[in-house]
Amino acid sequence: MRKYFMFIIVVLFIIGCNSKKSKAEIEFQESIKSEEKADSPAVIDQEPDVEIITEQVSEQTEEKAEKVSPEDEAILWKSYRSAKDLVKQAQSEKDYWEQTKYLLEAAVYAKALKRYDIEAWQYNNAGYVLIEEFKEKTDYSVMMNKLNSLELKSEIEEYRKEALMQLSKEKGLLSKADSYLVKAKEIDDKLEGSSRTTTIASNISFVNEVLSFLEAGNTK
Repeated sequence: MRKYFMFIIVVLFIIGCNSKKSKAEIEFQESIKSEEKADSPAVIDQEPDVEIITEQVSEQTEEKAEKVSPEDEAILWKSYRSAKDLVKQAQSEKDYWEQTKYLLEAAVYAKALKRYDIEAWQYNNAGYVLIEEFKEKTDYSVMMNKLNSLELKSEIEEYRKEALMQLSKEKGLLSKADSYLVKAKEIDDKLEGSSRTTTIASNISFVNEVLSFLEAGNTK
């Protein structure tokens, strides 16, 4: 009888430990459910290298995520959080390439967790980072403000040519941004509409407008 009583105590202790662990994991997962968009400015040194390296990193990360047991969500959440922390660090250092790299990594973990809303955000943010890099490298805002302030047709035409030349140099950044934003939209289209939908559409609209401006200018 005494042995039986001790056995019951051990069983109850094990059940209690498992319940605490489950509760801790649930709390950890709940803390991430309301993931918000991180504004991220950017800088990629050589755009062709960025395309190759970024895609390789994404593929390697996806392979890594596939090896993790689907049941062990805590590990995936920690990996996701780690990637997001690296995004913040890269943002503080104005390292656009690193921001893009770790946003794509975060997207892979979000997909593995079946949190497609978060996955869509990461692709949107990756596109946004490249948009911000484009603006910084071309001094886009200053250039557009000056173009809009000109009144004489001759001045407008002359400055328009200068703007087209300057913006065309960084066209690759927008093309890459577009690929990430299209991916974000593809994912978001399968989800319920939200403010995320509006933001993705706004970023796509900006890219399309600038690319159209460049294409129209180059055909004249």
